Order: sequence, then structure tokens, then C-alpha cells
Amino acid sequence: MMRKKLRVIVLMGGKSPEHEISCSSGEMVLESLNSVKYEAFPLVITKEGKGYEDLFKLRADVVFIAMHGPFGEDGTVQGMLELAGIPYTGAGVLASALGMGKPMFRKVIKEAGIAVPKYLVLEKKDGVDGIWEDFKLPVVVKPSSQGSSVGVSIVHKKREIPPALKKAFSLGPRIMVEEYLTGAEVTCGVIGNSDPLALPVAEIVPKNEFFDYEAKYVSGKSDEIVPARISKELTKLVQKIALRVYQAIGCRGFGRVDMIISKGTPYVLEINTIPGLTPNSLLPKEAAAAGITYPQLIEKIIQFALDKRKV
Repeated sequence: MMRKKLRVIVLMGGKSPEHEISCSSGEMVLESLNSVKYEAFPLVITKEGKGYEDLFKLRADVVFIAMHGPFGEDGTVQGMLELAGIPYTGAGVLASALGMGKPMFRKVIKEAGIAVPKYLVLEKKDGVDGIWEDFKLPVVVKPSSQGSSVGVSIVHKKREIPPALKKAFSLGPRIMVEEYLTGAEVTCGVIGNSDPLALPVAEIVPKNEFFDYEAKYVSGKSDEIVPARISKELTKLVQKIALRVYQAIGCRGFGRVDMIISKGTPYVLEINTIPGLTPNSLLPKEAAAAGITYPQLIEKIIQFALDKRKV
């Protein structure tokens, strides 16, 4: 008797600034799926947010979420799939929301004793006095709920504050101002459910001022070195912190924790609960360094989705 293929819907696109990157991730996932084992269908959500109704028409065994940023990585899609009883890849509702909401994410991991840069949360009604009271220039200004460094500015002079605030506030009602730390930028992928594995650490050397959207997704705009050029002791510490962050917010499946090592201390910047899966993305490179091919990585992520209800 012929074994039934597993029907996988690869969900991509969406009304996020990361629409195109999401589509690139989704196409890579589709190409990697074994056609003997999987019956795979792409589902592209439009920039206007249309197309979700097709999820239910296609009767998926599992949904592979390849959406980044708001309306994909923030718990909204996850909640819809939970209500529908459809297994899906990656973190659940709460972990997704915490990972995308930077201020609450920072609170949770600080409570867990994990170092983060000094930061301040601002709303549009707030003035800028707190910036001058709490920080010395330069500072980092960023939206509180975006990914891929969308809307991020590094401010060196006071006159640069108004346009930086305008840019960040254009993407949401709350923003963050944080101290600008210098040091080695590293990231560590994690895969798994109740007993997760930390992947080899990657070092990021952006050719722009920081690891911005262009540096992340345009080939040649950054050097990504795996394994990172740091000591074995620091490598183990970064991996340990990545696992602690992953577990502190309740992640499942896969994720990637970004840090900066300043004066020997790793400071956590953020977690990506649906990290990029494009040809230039860091998680697949880290997996490859651990001997996990791209198709094997996707296979594992799908299996974690099917297993997570047992966790």
C-alpha cells in the first residue's frame, strides 16, 4: 500500500515590510521539499493581507510559516492556526508575540538574568528629554515590533533624532531607544522543542554601519563567518545564552538569537522566531556548519511542528 504524502502548505508574503524576503524564504523551502514524501503547495498572502481563506480550502497536514515580521511572526497567524487545529512550524502564539514585541521580550529575558543593552521605550506623546537624561550619543532608535532591522537608525548627533523618531514611529506607536554598543556581532540558531540544540555561532561583519536590512539580504553587503572568530569559552557562553533565551520565552521548532559581545559580555539584542531561510540567511549557514543540509533542516522543522503537541 502506497504511503500517503504529507500535505504541506508553505505560507509566505503578507502585509509586512519583509514581504519579498518572506517569499524568497518560502520558495527555498518549497524547492527543498522531497516530492516523494510531501505534497507541497505555496500560499502567498498579498501585501494587502488577502489569501488566508485558502489555508482552509487546501486542507493542510502542516503549515510551514515562512512569513517574517508583523502579521506572520507575531502570533497572529499562529493564533488562527491554533483555533483551526492545524499544526504549524515554529513558535506558538505567546513566544511569537514576545519575540516580536521587543520591550516585553527585553523585560522577560532581563528577569531571567540575561544581559541586554540599556533601553528606553517611547510613545508618540512622550518627549525626548529621557533620551538626554539616560543616554550619551550615539544611540540606536528602532521600532518596537519589526524584524530585519526595518526602521532602525543609529543617531550620532542631536539633529538626527527627529528624522530617526519619525522613521521608527511610521512603523508603529511605540519605539525603543537603546545604548549603542560596539563589539563583535554574533548570532546563534537554535532548533528543537523540549530539548533544543544550539547551532554553531555565526559572526556578522556588516559593510554598512550596522547589520541593517541591506546588509542582511543583499549579497556581498556583509561577511558572515561560521564558526565565529571568538574563543571556545565565549562560543559556549553565547550558545548557552541562546538556549536560555529560546526557553525563557517558550520557543519551539527553530529560532535565532542575535547578540553583540561588548567588552567580553554578550548582550542579547533580539530573537527571530522565524529567521530567514533565503540563500543568504544565517540559520541555514549555521546548520550547514553543524552538518545539517538545507533539506534536512526543513525536514527537522516540519517534524518539530508535528511533534510539538506532545511537548
